[in-house]
Amino acid sequence: MVFNRLTNGLKGLGVAALMIAALLSLGGDFVRAAEGESTNGNEWKPSEGAELLGTAAPPWRGLQWIQGGPLRLEDLMGKVVLVRFWLVGCPYCLHSAPALNEFYEKYQKKGLVVVGIHHPKSSRTRDPEVVRSAVGLLGFKFPIALDNGWDALRSYWLNGGKRSFTSVSFLIDKSGVIRFVHDGGEYYRSKSDAKANSAYEAIDKKISELLLGE
Repeated sequence: MVFNRLTNGLKGLGVAALMIAALLSLGGDFVRAAEGESTNGNEWKPSEGAELLGTAAPPWRGLQWIQGGPLRLEDLMGKVVLVRFWLVGCPYCLHSAPALNEFYEKYQKKGLVVVGIHHPKSSRTRDPEVVRSAVGLLGFKFPIALDNGWDALRSYWLNGGKRSFTSVSFLIDKSGVIRFVHDGGEYYRSKSDAKANSAYEAIDKKISELLLGE
């Protein structure tokens, strides 16, 4: 697993390794469920949330920006926006962090805006300083907002009923329309985890397509 590789690499760093372990101990998205499917070489598709494709992305309300903001979705027309709902203590978010950093570095000069929206699941992780520490450890350089009341998460994901995950991602096109949904869990480059890798490749491909689109 990516987490094991990451922690092994930090064994000599003491404090950093302890802080990574602390991130996972604070409480996160540990529910196991069917993730997006990719079989026999077919393109990855979400198990949940397909009904949101082609709908207008809701405006962001109730957010507290702690890095790179404030931003309004309506001011980002003409850009492609990758929104990742994440939280301290979520192993899937930890595993997906390198992919978010890769997408940001690869595409931000071409018109991609990556936004991380943190939704806490404990009183401790409502603390902006706890989230800032996690942002630093994960190497996030893109805008980060706090969704302590889950207002944004509900408007994007939870209004339609119960979902298997809350650590979800959305790709929004230049006109503000949702064009890709990753319905939770993790995505990253991997030769051993086909599901995580296929989701990573699908997101990467869709970003490229949306950036080229008019």
